[in-house]
Amino acid sequence: MGMNTQAAGAQPNKADLVIPATLMAAIMLILPPLQAQPWWLVLPCLICLILRWPLFAFALLFGSMTYADNWLVAVYYLGLSLLLLMRMHTNRETSSLVQLGSALRQFLFALPIFVVLLVSMIAAGARWSERSSVNSAATGVSETMTPGEVSELVNDRDLAMRVRFTESEASEQLEAPDLYWRGLVLEDFDGRTWSRHMPLQLTLGPIPGDVAVQDRLQYLVALEPTRQFWLYGLHQAYTMLPQAYRDERGVLVSNNQIRQRLRYPVTSIPPTPELQLDRRTRERNLALPEGSNPQTRQWAEALRSQHADDRAFTQAVLRLFNEQEYFYTLTPPINSEHSVDDFLFNTQQGYCEHYAGAMAFILRSAGIPTRIVTGYQGGQYNALTGHWSVYEYNAHAWIEAWYPDTGWQRLDPTAYIAPERILLGMDAWLSTLSSEARSGLDTDTRVRMRLAEIPGYQSVRTALDALDFGWTLSMYDNEGNLRTEDLSDWLQRQGMGNLPLWLLAFLLLAVGARAMWGSQLKSQRKSPTVRNYLRLNAKLQKHDLGRQPGETMAAHLERVGKNMPGNFDQWQKLGSMFTDAEYGRGDIEAVQSYARELMRSLRRTSHMAN
Repeated sequence: MGMNTQAAGAQPNKADLVIPATLMAAIMLILPPLQAQPWWLVLPCLICLILRWPLFAFALLFGSMTYADNWLVAVYYLGLSLLLLMRMHTNRETSSLVQLGSALRQFLFALPIFVVLLVSMIAAGARWSERSSVNSAATGVSETMTPGEVSELVNDRDLAMRVRFTESEASEQLEAPDLYWRGLVLEDFDGRTWSRHMPLQLTLGPIPGDVAVQDRLQYLVALEPTRQFWLYGLHQAYTMLPQAYRDERGVLVSNNQIRQRLRYPVTSIPPTPELQLDRRTRERNLALPEGSNPQTRQWAEALRSQHADDRAFTQAVLRLFNEQEYFYTLTPPINSEHSVDDFLFNTQQGYCEHYAGAMAFILRSAGIPTRIVTGYQGGQYNALTGHWSVYEYNAHAWIEAWYPDTGWQRLDPTAYIAPERILLGMDAWLSTLSSEARSGLDTDTRVRMRLAEIPGYQSVRTALDALDFGWTLSMYDNEGNLRTEDLSDWLQRQGMGNLPLWLLAFLLLAVGARAMWGSQLKSQRKSPTVRNYLRLNAKLQKHDLGRQPGETMAAHLERVGKNMPGNFDQWQKLGSMFTDAEYGRGDIEAVQSYARELMRSLRRTSHMAN
């Protein structure tokens, strides 16, 4: 029983692991994979741990999971939250096996609650996807467009951005068909893939002063992390976000990669007609790879001979898509090297990028400058807060064609192929599909459609979405900056670096100091009797006679006497003396003297035995 008794006797000195566990949690919270996480939640969590408010720390940790940008970090937060919850509800005086069993029971009891909360977070738009890993870009709108890429985003239900319009005459009549969230302009075509022209031609011009106030559409965009540099806005958009610029093609670009949720103000005005094109821009938007899609070229030339007017030719192409047997589908066949030829004359099935790419090729073949625009279309309106939620499955592609009398004009072939997709939205269009068509959809999309059919699901999702959006508004000012930026800027001017790093270092120092001195302060609060007993117990542990869990001082020393029959009465008496001294009925100095004599006798006995 010697070794087991010693381990059990050492238990009281190792029972209180709150401070070391707190220090470990503080260090783990700032591991490199988590440095990009929201420090405005992590810092209060550390403060709560220092103050020994584990319940508040648990709530903050669990809330941090909604900001995790991949499943690994979300599981990390969940595991840390569970450990903290278990630590709050386990008996630190018991053995390791008993603590483990208690922790497992707590996990089983808490599991249904966590499942409900996780489902609620997913419905609220938690962004848990490997698409935003540190070293890769998001799967949202990319710098290139190849047939089949945009349709892949339909199974991505991650939130892309939220937008709330400022009350104005221009915003009162806005509906989903008006919301074309312009992202990138793609002008280069290699026969299969469209890509954006490099370099960007940035402009610093302000909003034209002759635009009437009632024609200015003002709104705030809360953009989710994309690991990319471009922003989104409607038609001709301007933003006052620091270190953000506007390309001559109307693309909004940030100087910094979007690594965390970003809120920025935007003002959109009616597009200014660009009635003149310089030679390079015209050539770039008419260029086609030599030998690419010959059948389409020949067909476009024949149709052009019948319609000399650019607009008449454009309408003839749109009528073709509307009247012929073309189908809008999420699962189009794989096209050959001449993708436009194969799509127009063979498969006749495609998604928005197929129709936009084909029409751009046809218009360029007819001598009409044309470019592809990628972004998002529509969104889900939240009546509780008056904002629009735009998801990755709202990704869309359309074209802009240039006409001498009006300049660049937006054209969307999808509106002629599947008008319900634009008028009603993606989910409404999916609900119109036949059972056979639905069976060909991916699992995530079918799950999303089934959830939408559950009574009350959309109401719950709308409420959670409103709460999440309200939290975002509280964390950012109207200029799109975190509300802590002023303090961070002041520290930067003082040469102290960024605020999170300094505060985390300070908190770690405070936690470490408490870990070093906490046990000493706690021991000073013990009574003289207990302190003397603990010192005696430490000496008895060396002889494998330490205190076992649950033993009183008297029961412990009586057991010690049973191991030494010749001194049984003396050890039993010492236990009674400790008990009397603790309750004020004895002299602690006499107890100390009697204990020293017994320990000398114990050492002599042990020496003779050896």
